[in-house]
Amino acid sequence: MNRAGRLATIILVLMAAAVIASPAWAVEDVYVLWGNPRVGREVYVKKGCGSCHAIKGVGGKGGPDLGRPPMQHRTMSQYAGILWNHAPAMRDAMQKRGIPWKPFEGPEMPDLIAYLSSIQMLDDPGDPKKGEGLFTEKGCSSCHRIGGADLAQWQRYASPVLWAEVMWRHGPEMEEQMRKLGQTWPRFTGTEMVDLVAYIRSVLRRGP
Repeated sequence: MNRAGRLATIILVLMAAAVIASPAWAVEDVYVLWGNPRVGREVYVKKGCGSCHAIKGVGGKGGPDLGRPPMQHRTMSQYAGILWNHAPAMRDAMQKRGIPWKPFEGPEMPDLIAYLSSIQMLDDPGDPKKGEGLFTEKGCSSCHRIGGADLAQWQRYASPVLWAEVMWRHGPEMEEQMRKLGQTWPRFTGTEMVDLVAYIRSVLRRGP
């Protein structure tokens, strides 16, 4: 290595040491930029965002739909800028509706932004007509009734990913019940899961 190379290496080492020793790195309340989308979903609900905003048509109607253009396909940095720019207007709107302003604590903001950023990866709306056939074909109707309370509470889940998460938690119970009925575990391919979710949610929205 020549003299210039050695000098450059020394400078880089000193710069790295200075950054590591910087007080900003010693502060306890420093959080990574990329938050947790799953926790961000909980923040979205806790802060009452759904009172004014919808996600792909599900939720409030006062503000823009966060899952559709022009809000769709935004980066995390863009979402951060949007939240900053519209904070005064959002506070006024919440005040008029009697919704208390809830400040963000700890990593809640990065988590919320991560969730909003992940929305663009949600599936497009499914086909309720296809889903109606799948409800019977996959054996769902053997244990579930569309108007029943067990499915009605699922209406708030806008994404098939969230449905899959709930079903995963209840998987052992469902599998045991299906075994008693002599049914095999259903498999979903292509857009079948999206179509099934679309059907159930469409019926729940219509009501009995």
